[in-house]
Amino acid sequence: MTRITLFPHPPRLDKPIYSRRDLAAVFLPVGQMLQIDRVSEVTGATIRCQVDLKDHWVFPLHFPGDPIFPACLMIEAAGQAIAIWAFHHQVTGQPRLARVKSSFFHAVRPCAESLQIVAQLRRRGNICVGAVELFLGEQRVAEVQETLAWVQEAKR
Repeated sequence: MTRITLFPHPPRLDKPIYSRRDLAAVFLPVGQMLQIDRVSEVTGATIRCQVDLKDHWVFPLHFPGDPIFPACLMIEAAGQAIAIWAFHHQVTGQPRLARVKSSFFHAVRPCAESLQIVAQLRRRGNICVGAVELFLGEQRVAEVQETLAWVQEAKR
């Protein structure tokens, strides 16, 4: 996949495409496990999302006194971004994580900034593969490639 550039044009943060409330329509985790707070752009094969870090629930729990945002939640947020992109492109069914390949993670500490997620995706049938980069300001803090498969709900 091609390398993603951070914001070739500024995202529209004033009017998100999807807010946290809107994401209830997407088959995603709820409550604290929903990591995405806003989706600022979905264009073609790209999605841009934000995770608010200020007052995030995980910091008091993950290494009290030396808090960091866990890499597993970065992976979760990347997968949620892929699922939102697929929902936006009318992929039906329930997403299941099929594969994760990560290149690196840097420590993300509590701050007033948002974690920016920029993903470049491709789809083949019920499979979506995303090359996802996560940024804190201008610094790239993680790079993940994830594959999600959509399964149809079993009839009971």
